[in-house]
This record gives sequence, structure tokens and C-alpha cells, in this order.
Amino acid sequence: MRTANIISGAALAVFGLLMIFVVIPVQIEEGPPGMVSPRLVPQIMLWSITGLSLLLIVTNLRSTADEGPAPISRSEIFALLKFMVAFAVALALFFLAGPLWAGIALVAGTLLLLGERRPLVVAVMTAALLGAAWVLFYQILRTPIL
Repeated sequence: MRTANIISGAALAVFGLLMIFVVIPVQIEEGPPGMVSPRLVPQIMLWSITGLSLLLIVTNLRSTADEGPAPISRSEIFALLKFMVAFAVALALFFLAGPLWAGIALVAGTLLLLGERRPLVVAVMTAALLGAAWVLFYQILRTPIL
């Protein structure tokens, strides 16, 4: 567990620093003079994340606890990869066929990956979630999805 904490802390620290020094300056403009910069809150949050990740690294480097078994099993890693593929397929369908087909693929695909094998449950849940999204965006908010 100690090694996993050090690796995840390092990854979070690199992510935080990359966001602070590269992404935020490129994506968020400075505010006009005399106003609080729109960059302030994201920078505060990312400095907090970076600081806590460095604290995670330091506390685990100082620890003398025994290494136990790996905190993430091989089957969990494969499950994560399957869900990443499902999201990639949904993203590709979003750009190629539109949001309806992407939503169908995302909901039905993840249900199938989670082990749901009853076709009626997959169909009803997919229709209900996409129908609820349609009601929310088109009927309540009066805003198209695209």
C-alpha cells in the first residue's frame, strides 16, 4: 500500500502542478483590473490538492510499515480498462452519430459490463435515463443538448 500511495501522490502532484502552471493560464483569462481573478479559486483548489499529495508522499516515505498485497487486483485493472473502452466508444459515437447513440452505447454498454444480462432491464434503464435527460434539457431547461 505504501508504494501505491507514493505513486498516486506523485501522480497527483504532477497533475496539480501541470494544471496550475499550464492549463489554468491557457484556459482561464485574467480578470479586469480591480477584480478578483477568475483563476483564483481553481488555483487555490489545485494548490491544496498538490500540497496534500506531497503530504501523502512524505508520510509514506517516512513510514516503516510492511508492504502488503497490491491494493488493486488484476481483475480490477481489467474492469477499469473495459470501462475506459466503453467511454471511448461512446465518445466516438457522439462525434460520428450524435448524442442519442452515444448515450445508448454508454448506458447499455456499462450495464452490460457490470454484468446485467436481462434485456428488459437494460432497455428500460437506458430509455428511462435518456428520457429523463431529454425532459431535463428540452422540456425543463429549454436548452438543446447540442
